[in-house]
Amino acid sequence: MASSALEKIAAIQERAAKEIETLKSEAISDLVKRLSEAKDLVADLENQYAGLTGKTVKGEKAKRIRLSSEQKAALAIRVGEIVKSAKDGISMGNIVKRAGAPDAAVRQAVKLSKDITKTGEKASTLYFAK
Repeated sequence: MASSALEKIAAIQERAAKEIETLKSEAISDLVKRLSEAKDLVADLENQYAGLTGKTVKGEKAKRIRLSSEQKAALAIRVGEIVKSAKDGISMGNIVKRAGAPDAAVRQAVKLSKDITKTGEKASTLYFAK
């Protein structure tokens, strides 16, 4: 009888070990899935924060956004439309806000445009359509 009781104990321990391994594996899979979803959510929130503040969550400046040639051409058209809609002139800051593009790209588009003139200097500079 002692032998059969020991065999029963060993069989129960073996089944329990297998079931524990199965449950651990399921728990790990669930945690990995939840971690991935949480990382995606955090990345999305960090992108939104950077878009609103121009800085990363750590306080660093956001990474530079490089525009493709198609985006630059579309931006030049958009900047021209913005300046044309402002009959009394418009400041560079307002052009940048309305265009929703990086400052440097907007400044370059204004500089290269032959349909935009400027008056004034520094803070009082206004841009007009020709």
